[in-house]
Order: sequence, then structure tokens, then C-alpha cells
Amino acid sequence: MSRSTLFRTFLRSAILAAACLAPPSVRAGAPAESPALPAASPTPTPATVGPCPTRALKAPILVVTQTLAREVDPRAPAWGYIREVLGRAGLFFEELPSDHLPWLAERPQAIVLLAGNHRLDADQREILARWVDGGGWLIGIGGTSGLDAVFGVGDVRRLSEGWIKLTADDHPVTSGLRSSLHVFGGCVVKPAGATAVAELETVNRAAQGSAILERRAGAGRALLLAPDLLFSIVHIQQGSPVFQDRIAAPDGSAATDDGILKAEDGMALDWQRDRTPMQPDGVPAFLEPITDELRELILRSVLYAASQRGVALPLLWYWPRRLPAIGMISHDTDGNDPARAQALLEAMNRCQTKSTWCVLYPGGYPAEFYRTLRQQGYEIALHFDAKEARATTCWSFESLRFQHRWLLDEAGLDQLTSNKNHYTRWEDRLDFWRWCERVGIRCDQTRGPSKQGTIGFALGGSQPYFPLDDEADPPRMLAVFEMNMLTQDLAVVCPPEYGRQLLDSAARHHGVAHFLFHPAHILKPPVAPALSDLIEYGRSQGLEWWTCDQIYRWEMLRRGVVAKFDSAHALTLATAAPLRDATLLILKTGPRSPTPRIRGAVAETEPMRVYGFDFQAVTVDLTETTSIQIDAAAD
Repeated sequence: MSRSTLFRTFLRSAILAAACLAPPSVRAGAPAESPALPAASPTPTPATVGPCPTRALKAPILVVTQTLAREVDPRAPAWGYIREVLGRAGLFFEELPSDHLPWLAERPQAIVLLAGNHRLDADQREILARWVDGGGWLIGIGGTSGLDAVFGVGDVRRLSEGWIKLTADDHPVTSGLRSSLHVFGGCVVKPAGATAVAELETVNRAAQGSAILERRAGAGRALLLAPDLLFSIVHIQQGSPVFQDRIAAPDGSAATDDGILKAEDGMALDWQRDRTPMQPDGVPAFLEPITDELRELILRSVLYAASQRGVALPLLWYWPRRLPAIGMISHDTDGNDPARAQALLEAMNRCQTKSTWCVLYPGGYPAEFYRTLRQQGYEIALHFDAKEARATTCWSFESLRFQHRWLLDEAGLDQLTSNKNHYTRWEDRLDFWRWCERVGIRCDQTRGPSKQGTIGFALGGSQPYFPLDDEADPPRMLAVFEMNMLTQDLAVVCPPEYGRQLLDSAARHHGVAHFLFHPAHILKPPVAPALSDLIEYGRSQGLEWWTCDQIYRWEMLRRGVVAKFDSAHALTLATAAPLRDATLLILKTGPRSPTPRIRGAVAETEPMRVYGFDFQAVTVDLTETTSIQIDAAAD
């Protein structure tokens, strides 16, 4: 029985059982044409695939799975987040339960990930040691799993918190990374035969030991990412429970102690070490997306292993038509002034850009304005008010349900896809995502800054994500896609020059650059030019501007693609709906480019460099089933 990386979707009964594999999926078509979702919308709860013999698994990437109680390791619930990391990235993989490790003898070319510090018995450790020595590639994340000798390390110590410091800038796993690489949990080690690629510093800036190491073992290799990258990603994205204000930034740049509970108050990052001075005013902000780079350490490790093994790894890219990233503009309608709303709509139409309007209760806009937004292709979303603390505007599920129903009636809608909380209100940790699930809100945009000093990536990265309910037993993925916000109101909250810097960071990591512009500020002289400049700059960098609803629909249909591997070089992609303009990347592993055949015909490819690795990119319309053959001789 193998477990799937894919979320429970409308494909579950028809495709997954036959495929024995559920990798990520792709939506197709121009973003202006939002496809309809199935009546039972997909949810990101990992599904168990029907009977699938372990020996039938043929994907080039295997993730060894093991269930550990939080009593054994309190961070263990986060290790299953490897499914979200690889699934979001578009990598196809299969899961191998730790009690099926003997089967690895038949897969010497596989790339194996140990996602977490597993509790392996002596026989299992011996199997992995022999497999690596015989030519296998092993990647450990968050601990050695008792394989200290295989990874070539000693003096293994538990890590509470630290920062990865790169010492080999030209190594394919770490080259070009810019963030502070703040990590929580896992371990720190000393080399004992391995070569260190990165070190680890603690809170007091003392050198603690090595964080990333590589060792040649016989014909194989072992790569250790010793800090718990998976727990770190979840912790930075989801933060700590919010019950009180966060202590304000000591330099006065972020007065988070304002008496209003909000998303930043649960922030896990550090005021001094995780921020960068912005141009032109020098005020520090969270310019570099740490969780994006922690994700990339995992992805780069896989790509590095594949390139060394000569595996022309297929990857289903984040966006259609080889787009590098996506931009998104949202508007919070504070004050609900019709004249300002009309002025902002005219400004967006001049920019030829569709956006997401988050409408605040009470008041709203005239019915005619809602009709205009719908007819012109804009998204209408909720701006949940839990700030005013009245009967229908307090922090409660009942208030959310009331305001959700109010806007559906007010705007004449059958469904609302997304929401952003007024003043980024937030309490506790996971409650709000659970409430969104219950009312049918599929995408949230709340987690972002309310102060200049928390602008940027204080609560994650540019990659939208599904949160993990690691408090549930067993842990489950929450069916709400989170779209981090980078800043509010360029030229009002911060200098307009911030916009290009933040957009560059999001584009560099192929995510979503999400900016908020309030209608209340559009008539201020600098605002409309700042908005126009941002949109045009994004286009000059190859981005398209989508609504939140379009991003969500793309991702849900994207994750509806499943793959069945006949061999490491032959697979079939299956989808329940046509996916046009999907981007398939094939890793280049040698001097010659891989030659993919789509449905038996040689496909036209273009070079594309991602994460420091060279790929051949194919734009393809995926139908019900699409066979793909990768020319192994090209390796």
C-alpha cells in the first residue's frame, strides 16, 4: 500500500487507484478563462491509494514514510509536509513504508528521501547502508535516522534554533541562496568522513557545527540536511498561537504592540537577523523569503542527485506557458466609498489588469457596481471584520458565517473563493483556516504585514501553500490555500520603490507577488502611478497578473494530474479535464538535451534554467491521458 502526495480530489476513485501514484497537478488555459471547479471541490487531505504492490513502484523519487507519535518527537507531525513541498513543486514521487525497505535492492537508481529523523531498526539501517554503498542516492532531512556512518557524521546534537551559513557558494544545492535560512529543530553534526557544505550558527552567533554535508559511499552518495527543514517551513508559515501582541521591533520600525491581535503577532522570525534594509529609506523588512529557500534546499538536493545519477527527471512546472511567476493585486474596501471604488476600477482598467476586491461588512457597494465587477472579470471576495468587536464583527465562526452569507446575498453570488481579514486580524493558530473550511472559503490572503517593518515575507514565502493541521490526530492538510500578502499601499505605507524589490524576490522564487491597494487611498496623487508602475514592471519581468480565484483554480486543476511510471523514462499523465498550456520540464543531465516524445511524437522544447539546473521545457495540452517518453540516450 503506497500513500499519495496528492490531495483527495475528484480523481480519487477514477484515477488514483489505477495509477498507484498521485503527484501534483496542473491547470491549463489562459488565466482570464477561469475553469469551473467540480461540484465537490478538491481538498488537500492526503489520500490513501487503493491496493498497489510496493514492487510496482517505478518513480525515480521515493520518500520513505514512517508514522511517529508526537510523544516520540513533537516535531514529527510536520514531517508529512514533504508531500506538500514536493507536490507544490511539481515533482512526481512515490512513498515507500519503512518496513518495505528490503525492496530497495531492486531500485539502485532511485533517489530516496528520509523526511524526518526516523526510528529505524538495525536491519533497516543495514539495508540502507548496503543500498547506498551499491550506488544509491540517499537524502536525509532533519536528522540522521541513526545512519551516522552512512552520512559520514558524528557528534550529533539536537538543535533548537539556528541559521544555516553557506560555506560552499558554488555547490549546486546552495548556490545563489540569499536569505538568512532560519531553522528550527533537527540536529547539528560534525563531519566524520563527509564534506560540509554549510555550517550552523546559534542565537548568540556562535558556530555550532555543520548543517549540510555530502559523502561519497562506495558507488553511492549520501546528502544530509541536518536541520528540520520541514518543521521550520511549517513553523514559519503558521507561526505560534496568537494570544497577545508580539514585542515590537527594538528599532521602532514595527509597532506590533498595538493592542490588536493580528497575523504578525505569531511571527517566528527574528527582528535583527531575518530582515534586510530596504531602498531608498533603509527601513528593514523581510525582503528574502526564507521558507521558499528552505523548500529549495530540498528540491535542489533532489535535482542534484538526479543530475549526478543521469536521471532526466520530469517536473510539472508551477505555471502555464513557462511563466516565471504570477502577480496578484487585491483591494480591501475599507469605508466602502463608491466614488473611490469607481476611481480604482478605472485605474485597474487602464492597467488592463483584473484584481480581487475584498468587501467589508457592513455597507458594501451598490448592486450595479458588483454587476460591473462580475461582468468585467474581477473577483469579489470577503474582507472579514473581526476588529470592531461587535456582535457580528467579532473573532468567531458565527461572525464569519454571518458576513460570508451577507456578501453572497449583497453581491448576488453563489460562491466566494477567497477572503482577507480586516487589519490582518488573527487569534490562536489554526482556528481561522478551520472556519474557512466550514463555510466554503477556499483561499485566504490574510497572512501579511500591517506595519512597515513587517513588510515582505514575515510569515512564509512567495509560494502559496496549504496549511498543516498538526494538532489533529492524525495530522491532516487544511483545505484552504494561503496566499501571503507582501505589503499594503505602495506610496502610502512605504515608498513605491519597495514594490519592485518585493516583486523581484517573489519572481526569483517563482511564486506569487501579492500586493494590496485600498480604494480609500487611490485618489492620493502618488498611489495610481505606483500601482501602474508595479504592474508594468511585473509584465516586463515576464509575470502575468491574476486574481486569487484564478490562482486557486489553476492550482486545484494542476494538482488533479496523476502520473503512472512504466519506467524511470516513461510515464503517463492522466487528468479529468483538458489542461492547456501546461509546462513540463525535463532535467538536463549531460551535454546533450533530453528528447521528450509526447504521444509518440518528438516535442518541441526550449531551454529553461530553474534553481541553478538546466531543463528542456515543453508546453503541452494535457488531455485524459498523455504518454511521455524521455530519450534515455540523451543522458
